[in-house]
Amino acid sequence: MILGVSLLALAACEGTTTKQVGEIDSVEGPLGGAASDEPRATLVAQDILSAGGTAVDAATALYFTLAVTYPIAGSLGGGGECIVYDNKKNELENLKFPIGVPENGGAIGIPGNIRGFAALHARYGRMEWSALLSPAEKFANFGESLSRAQHMAMVTSSARIRFNEILRKIYKKKDGSFRVEGEKIEQIQLASVLTTLRSAGGASFYTGGIGKSYVEDANAVGGALSTADLFNYRPRWEPAIIFNADVNRVGVSNSKYGELYRDFWLKLFDGKGILQLDKDILLQDVIVSSRESFQKANINGKSNLRASTAFVTADNEGNAVSCVVGLRTPFGTGNAGTITGIVMPPNIPVDQGEYPTTPVLMVNKPNKDFYYASAASGGPAGVFSSVYTALQVIAEGKSLESSLIAPRAITLGVGQPLLYEKEVSTSVLNAVGSQHPVQIEVDRLGQVNAIYCFEGKVFNCQSRSDPRGFGLSMIQR
Repeated sequence: MILGVSLLALAACEGTTTKQVGEIDSVEGPLGGAASDEPRATLVAQDILSAGGTAVDAATALYFTLAVTYPIAGSLGGGGECIVYDNKKNELENLKFPIGVPENGGAIGIPGNIRGFAALHARYGRMEWSALLSPAEKFANFGESLSRAQHMAMVTSSARIRFNEILRKIYKKKDGSFRVEGEKIEQIQLASVLTTLRSAGGASFYTGGIGKSYVEDANAVGGALSTADLFNYRPRWEPAIIFNADVNRVGVSNSKYGELYRDFWLKLFDGKGILQLDKDILLQDVIVSSRESFQKANINGKSNLRASTAFVTADNEGNAVSCVVGLRTPFGTGNAGTITGIVMPPNIPVDQGEYPTTPVLMVNKPNKDFYYASAASGGPAGVFSSVYTALQVIAEGKSLESSLIAPRAITLGVGQPLLYEKEVSTSVLNAVGSQHPVQIEVDRLGQVNAIYCFEGKVFNCQSRSDPRGFGLSMIQR
């Protein structure tokens, strides 16, 4: 898949040979990194970085592309959060923009993603907002080939998906089967929304006519939204939960989900400085730690619904972003608006959907070096996968690729079944067999996207997408 220069608004004048910020390939040398669950979105992020955009610019463009190419989890109607590192400010911040709860209840939630990424870009973006939304708008308006990532997510979640007529026409054939990979998908109503957002800004959804149309769409299918619900919605900037990993600092969500990640990590790594750790972190030890951490957290929520998606970006100035967004259930309510084409989120408690995972960033604050970013989906399995992958990279010095390939196993507490991937060795299963006699083989446990910059140097950055999915990571050029 190749994205042409026409996807961005070029800053250079016609006939000028000098490349400028805003022009694809204007940046020479290392770009940083990007990884997501959907290839087209990663390619857009790569173009933004090569045009001189920041990690925030890349994350913003990546997200809005996902809203078109991976709406099972990335719809404009969803919500989420990001951990952000700005090299100049030298702080780890947590931006939260969850699905909002309407004052009068109803079946449909308030979208958070649009205002969330508008706030992210307003604080740390460099490129023009319109240039970042242009690729997504063109994909929706002129159509794009259905990716393997979106197709397989629909197929594997088919038992949980309910489509209204709008979504049925987009994603199903006349015989009721899903459209296949490579078929052209057009979303004209959604393109109209993106055109308005591109020209009028993200806040226009919450204060203007397009928001009124969303309210009308939502209330036609059981919602009880008002324009005041949209107008009063605000994302929140909070300090991240921070803990030490040797000389580095790790930032996670300022929530119970971030606390779970921190506690899980510290059970395995606390007090074992990176340079002094001289043994492998054994999978059976990680299983025991996950059992203790998850039982203490009293987890409610589901795994592997494909209702959330995660991505990471980093630039050549040492800035980084890690985000997780979702709809709580695959395709949310299963309703796309007749006017807006937006896949609408359910207004349900968090613990009735897929269990949230936390975005993760690691930096060395004294040196202002970015080291590591990861973001995972898949509920509790995603939490396990995120911690296990990071520890293999940071504590054991393994490559990002080999860490992502490593087989996984998880249990949620004493007496709970052990879920494991088929590559897990018999010796590991036997080691925990007395505590978990019920052992169930599963296809996959979590899905992680990550960037690792060895020694905190941009020219050492590698990005990888989990082989359990069909995403893509940026290749340095």
